[in-house]
Amino acid sequence: MAFVDHKNANIYWNSLGAGEPVVLIMGLGCSSAMWFRIAPHLARSYRVILLDNRGCGQTRAGAALVHRVPVMAGDVAAVLDAAGEASAHVIGFSMGGMIAQQFAVDYPARLRSLTLIGTHPGSPWAILAAGPVLRLLFNKAHMSAEDSLRQMRPHTYGPRTTDSLFEEDALVRLANAPGARDYHAQLYGLIYWSVFPQLPKISVSTLVLHGSQDALIPPENGRMIASRIPKASLVEFPSASHWLMTDSSADCISAIKQHLRANRVSKPGLSPNVAASI
Repeated sequence: MAFVDHKNANIYWNSLGAGEPVVLIMGLGCSSAMWFRIAPHLARSYRVILLDNRGCGQTRAGAALVHRVPVMAGDVAAVLDAAGEASAHVIGFSMGGMIAQQFAVDYPARLRSLTLIGTHPGSPWAILAAGPVLRLLFNKAHMSAEDSLRQMRPHTYGPRTTDSLFEEDALVRLANAPGARDYHAQLYGLIYWSVFPQLPKISVSTLVLHGSQDALIPPENGRMIASRIPKASLVEFPSASHWLMTDSSADCISAIKQHLRANRVSKPGLSPNVAASI
């Protein structure tokens, strides 16, 4: 367990395993504990670095009305500094995928590869969820945490996903649920954010994963991102929704591992671009 101070926040982070560093960035209103289906598998071969975004988990931030995506991308860089890593493979889910895109734009030399899961490139280009789903997203903070998860379930989990898998996720989320202010501060940080014009500048190998049944962040967004990043490949999971790491866990883990193996860096501490120039 460790913390690093960055821009009026005390950012919680930890790491598992050993090897090339892989940073996992979680989504809206979720702590890093929600990587529990992915992190242990990756930690068998990599040093997995997890952090709680400002507004979630054990991270403590000032009373901000908005947690801005570029600041949270800077939090990731601060965690890498604290972990003693010059660069890393970066994996982001949902809001974490937006932070990961911003990190790729702002810190290209610190990026070994990029994996974007169930995310979009920002307004006004993003394909938004239907009105009722968006209203539910904004009203979640005014419901009980358990009720909000159950109301969102039809829009974020595939119909084949069992009650037991959903309940496992719910227990982890409820144990680390943010307060209304921090939830809204994260949500408001996404409203006017975008890196869509900068996506063609991302030069590392990028894997885009998306659930074909995702009603929260429709799959057209994954297709759009993959079409704009030069070295991107897209994998869609037909039976998965937004939480594809739960809906199609084994296939998701397999795709991530294959991508990481294909992008190993032979010189520790260097991004692929820097390593290739030596």
